[in-house]
This record gives sequence, structure tokens and C-alpha cells, in this order.
Amino acid sequence: MIDLITQNKFEELKEVLQHSNNFKIYHYLLEILNGNTIEVDSETFDANKYQEEFFEGFEMYKALEKSDIDEIQLKKFSDLLVELTFKMGGFIQLMADNAMNKGVYLTDLADIYPVNPEIRTQLQEFIDILKNKPDEVKAVANLAATKAQISNSIGNILEKHQIGKDMLQFAECYEKAGQIEMTIRIYMGIMNDFECDSVKSSSGLFPEMTYVDDRPQSEIDIFNKAKINYERLTDHEIEEPKRTRVNENPVAENLVESVVNSMQNEVRPEKSTGFLEKIKKLFGKG
Repeated sequence: MIDLITQNKFEELKEVLQHSNNFKIYHYLLEILNGNTIEVDSETFDANKYQEEFFEGFEMYKALEKSDIDEIQLKKFSDLLVELTFKMGGFIQLMADNAMNKGVYLTDLADIYPVNPEIRTQLQEFIDILKNKPDEVKAVANLAATKAQISNSIGNILEKHQIGKDMLQFAECYEKAGQIEMTIRIYMGIMNDFECDSVKSSSGLFPEMTYVDDRPQSEIDIFNKAKINYERLTDHEIEEPKRTRVNENPVAENLVESVVNSMQNEVRPEKSTGFLEKIKKLFGKG
């Protein structure tokens, strides 16, 4: 089918699509090529095949974009894919929430519902394509929201800064779509998630205290970008707590080491492993 699209053989393509039942996306592309209107609802795609339908549909879209297809038809197919991804993201998040309620990660249930991490790469490519097209601001915002949903749903297999970048993109795209209040809330959430643990655990009760900051630079950058944009949108400057970086201050590093060693000596052996590992993680020693 990709070859037929590349060669602009749309009549032959319609014939192949008419006899192909592997994916529902084929049927809807055929309807679009025939000039029919597509309405997406809960029955349009099978939830358990959202990912496969998206991968197949996006490969076709990339070929169609370079073809001589009518621009209106291409826009209809693009809109269909955006709707599909929006439903896919919501479903993956629902599955992740249900898994978390059972005390496991969604990625632990690959035999029940596998999530292909490649979705994030494909979604980003789709975002980058649509960013360069006029009148696609809303579509890009929906795609950015979907990518952020999926990243958070499989966050246990990603680096934290990867999730942060997706959240920043989510906020940026929502701002461009005019969703300012939502954008502000997103930036607030990012700042909370990417603040150093020592500040978060204190809840700001000790403003005179200097907090140990064990975050890697990538996470600090995410926090700072969110803060700058939050202050820009709200015209409200956030008062920063005093922090000292572990890798820049030998005193702070020694303090962390002494806390970890002290707890290792004091916690009873049968309970030490899990608790100690949490403390080490808190201070960047895990």
C-alpha cells in the first residue's frame, strides 16, 4: 500500500483497501478517499488494537503527506489519527491507573496489555510534522497531551527528565492553544514533581534552612523552565528556598553520607534493606 501511495496510484490503492481487513484504519482511509465523512466514537477502533492501528495509520500518513493526495483528504486522515491517539492515550492511562491500584506497574502486565515504548517516538514525529502546518495548533496540543499521558503511564521505564520534557511540551502546546489556566496548572505540577526531595518533604516549614539538593542537572533544568514560564504567565515571582548541591558542596555530601551510615547502623537488619534503599534514593546514593 505504501508503494501505491508513493506512486500516487489512488484508484489501485482503493481497490486494495477494499479487500484488506487487517486494520480498521484501512476502511476509514478508503471512506476518506471516496469523499465520505468519518465520525470517531467509542466503536470506531478496538481498544486492544489502538497501538497497532496508530502505527499502521501513521506510516500511511507519512507516505500520504508526500503524495499528491487532496489536501482536504489528508487533513481528514490526520484528524482521524489525532482522534485515535487521543483515545489511545486515555486508554493506556486508564490501564496504568488500574494496574497501580493493584500495586503493580502497567509494564509488569505485558502479557495482558503490552505498551510499546516506540509510541512516544512516533507521537513526537507526528507532533513535529503538524507543528509546521497551519491550523493544527489544537491537534498538536492533543498529541502533546497524549504523549505526556503515555510517558507518565510507563514512567517506571523512563528517565525522569524524559517525562519532564514531555510535560513541558504539553504545557507549551496548551498555551499556544489558548488554554492558559490549564497551562499554569501543568507548570505547577512540574515544579512540584521536580523540586528536590528535601524541600518537598519539609513542606516549606523551615524557610531559613538550607536544603540538600541531590537532583541531576537534567531535572533542575526541567524545574527552572517550568518556574520561568509559570512566573511569566502569572506575573508572580516564586520565592526560592536555599539549596546546596550535593556534588558541589563537600559538607552536604558528608552530611548525606553520615545520615545513610547512621541509619544503616541503627535500623534492625530484617527491616533495613527496603527502608535504607529508600533513604539512599532520597539522597542520591541508590
